[in-house]
Amino acid sequence: MSDDAHRWEQVAELFGGPVADMQIAPQPSVRCYVGQFLGISWPLVTVNQWINENHLIWTLCAALATHARDDDWTRTFENYRAQWDQIQATVEQVQGADRFLLDIPPPPLFLAVFRSTCRSLRQNHAIMATPANVRSNGGLLDLLRFVYHGGFTSTDVFIVVLYDTEFTGFAPISPPYAALGLPDPNSDVPVLNLTPPDVDENQSARLSPPPPYPGITPPPPYRSPSPAPPGYSP
Repeated sequence: MSDDAHRWEQVAELFGGPVADMQIAPQPSVRCYVGQFLGISWPLVTVNQWINENHLIWTLCAALATHARDDDWTRTFENYRAQWDQIQATVEQVQGADRFLLDIPPPPLFLAVFRSTCRSLRQNHAIMATPANVRSNGGLLDLLRFVYHGGFTSTDVFIVVLYDTEFTGFAPISPPYAALGLPDPNSDVPVLNLTPPDVDENQSARLSPPPPYPGITPPPPYRSPSPAPPGYSP
């Protein structure tokens, strides 16, 4: 086995599942309205790096501090700015499978709930910050699978709500799926698929105008060489 193949095996073991979608290059550019729970500012940002759950939440936190009209959060994030700059410098120096093996420190907020604004694709995806060397319950593989194989297109947009531990009251190793009305992928007990408490139908309409978005050029479509997993349906 080549060294590269061995490294990808390590990635699969770390994330707890097939990582074919992570091997696709370039990674998809996905537009998101991002804000905090009960937040008043929801800037539209683009995410184009999908490394692990911690890095994704860091990216959203940094984007919110840069683009949101929320002085309190901007000031708060300045306490983490040097750490974020160091994380980004490290990420840019590492390529291939090694990038996905990086241990990114925990982000300032610990949960991001992604929800597509497309009515036909209305799903929730919980991305949770993970402890070191634990990724299998973080949710990134499921989100990438939805982006590549679930009918999500380059013109679709996510609403992303960021939560902290004060709201959820759950330990980082236990995703609060039930509290958010999300089905627990590790449980056989069905959970009602309820709307997260901060996003209802009327609020979704206010936060996300229907496509096309004036003045915004959507990213190009990305063709995936990775087939959908057997039995997968969005």
